[in-house]
Amino acid sequence: MTRPPPPAGRAYAGESQAERVARRRQQFLDAGLQVFGTTGYRTATVRQLCREAGLTDRYFYESFEHTEDLLVAVYEREFDHLQQVVLATLADEAALRDPMVAVERALNALFEMASEPRVARVCWLEVLGVSARVDGVYTSNIERFAALVVAFARQQFSAEAIDEAESRMLGIAMIGAVSQPVTHWLLGGYREDRATMVAATARVFQGVIEGLRAG
Repeated sequence: MTRPPPPAGRAYAGESQAERVARRRQQFLDAGLQVFGTTGYRTATVRQLCREAGLTDRYFYESFEHTEDLLVAVYEREFDHLQQVVLATLADEAALRDPMVAVERALNALFEMASEPRVARVCWLEVLGVSARVDGVYTSNIERFAALVVAFARQQFSAEAIDEAESRMLGIAMIGAVSQPVTHWLLGGYREDRATMVAATARVFQGVIEGLRAG
């Protein structure tokens, strides 16, 4: 006789219902990273994602309406992790004393994460041009990351001469100075080593820092 499912909320095999839902969601996030980060989002199907997660479509729709929802969730998980790692390097005491130490450490952490092709592909390629909604999520994340860069710069320098609009665009420009090299690195098959990527992009930040100091 088939055993009936446990009532809602009851622990089963040591897990509550909420824990089971969270675990299955995590399985789909991991599956999304694998599928979107290898074969790509545009060819991905729910069946393929379920196969990768080792779950049925019933559980996919438990957490997501469609594959776009999963793409956004995977992107936000990886991008949030990236921001947390970068912020941790900026909070270091040595980094607070010397902005170039902060820049080099943050860039090293960022390129270390981008050296994982699945993460780089999801965060810098697969989210582009999917829909207006995904574009909005991407833009909001870039603007939030840029604001963190600007906030750090304001801690280091007196920047009263730069108004809010210019500061905002300067932050976005600094993010772009990293995003384009990451994309080139990924599409070029990681020909350059990480130290070269860090050194090259650090020069761009050094120029900005010297300009702020001069101002």
